Amino acid sequence: MSDIGGLKDFNFNLDDPNFYNEGDLIKEAKRVYTKCKDCRMCVNFCPSFPALFDAVDKHNDNLENLSKEELEKPLELCFHCKQCYFKCPYTPPHEWMLDFPHLSLRYKAIKYKKQGANPIDKVILNTDLIGKLSVPFSKIANTTNNIKPVRVIMEKTMGIDTRAKLPPINEKTFTSFFKEHYISPKNPVRKAVLFYTCLLNYNFLEKGKALLNILSKNNIYVEIPEQNCCGIPFFDIGDIDSSIKKAKYNVDNLISYVKNGYDIIVPVPTCALQLKHEYPLLLRTDEAKQVSEKVFEIGDYLFSLNQEGLFNKDFKNSIGKIDYHIACHLKSLGVGYKSAALMRMIPNTKVRIVEICSGHDGTFGVKKNTFDMAIEVGKPLFDNILHQNADMVVSDCPLAGNFIELNTSKHVYSPLEVLSMAYGG
Repeated sequence: MSDIGGLKDFNFNLDDPNFYNEGDLIKEAKRVYTKCKDCRMCVNFCPSFPALFDAVDKHNDNLENLSKEELEKPLELCFHCKQCYFKCPYTPPHEWMLDFPHLSLRYKAIKYKKQGANPIDKVILNTDLIGKLSVPFSKIANTTNNIKPVRVIMEKTMGIDTRAKLPPINEKTFTSFFKEHYISPKNPVRKAVLFYTCLLNYNFLEKGKALLNILSKNNIYVEIPEQNCCGIPFFDIGDIDSSIKKAKYNVDNLISYVKNGYDIIVPVPTCALQLKHEYPLLLRTDEAKQVSEKVFEIGDYLFSLNQEGLFNKDFKNSIGKIDYHIACHLKSLGVGYKSAALMRMIPNTKVRIVEICSGHDGTFGVKKNTFDMAIEVGKPLFDNILHQNADMVVSDCPLAGNFIELNTSKHVYSPLEVLSMAYGG
């Protein structure tokens, strides 16, 4: 068990001498499977649990008869949505300590140590590299990404499904826009470090612009120190060492701000989750714990202003009916649905919360070998949204939004864009 400064317990310990022992992993997997097969509350959450239950049923409930492939398949299919944390009654601090996502991560880490990974997969997961190479050629990239012969080549060489909707490439980075347009407030009520994320920096600049408008309207002084990807994409292949390098770089650049009273605000739940819950597990340092304790998901941060009577409610525009998709990683943060509360403050605006997984994850909704499974996971969400026909569809997660757009043909906004529009931005 690992404890991150009282914030959250997980069954994940990189200092355990048996962490990379495959036999010990299988023993732990069987222990977890013994509990899961008798409970089955997670059967509808993701492909992992149906794979486990089908294998168990095939062998008359006897785990000892499962093949190595059948034992490993549920761990291979886990895409770290963390939904099982919400419903499973046996997650830490329960004495049984069931932690399926981290068990899957351990399995993938052992597999990576033994086999490595496809070099192309490692490049795809290196969002800093891909972003820096793509932004100067954004117009070409955005055009060619929608040309079928190009997509066929991408599928054959990179394993990216031809049907997948790839995130757009910004014409300029968020950091460039920030340096050109950010104006410090004259009387700031708080000071914060913005962990702007790869997605805003390279792919979704409009969401970044909306964020800056909101921070300006609320007199928040912001700095953006040197930072890189949060490192969570490397979890897909179990490359723990690369995740640790990313984490260490970011903690080293954030710790001085934390010690000087800055908050750390993060506009994407997945990245907030990585900094807050995973960095202390990866680094096992006091600095990582100190950073994690000052990390705030942006909706949670803005709502805290409201609790202190500091949130600007001078909204100029109403929005109408909103279908607000709750990202799984926002639920995992355990901070509540503060963005929904903020949007409900907008006059003549109604918010309907939709708590259904989109199925996208990082590469799960992009790679050819998992694309159809991702669609199957997300189908109840897509059907739900199509049935309601709201004025606006909103999601905290840009990648989930991208996947919803692909499967509903509805444009998806972030809560930041909604609030910015309401302010008149």
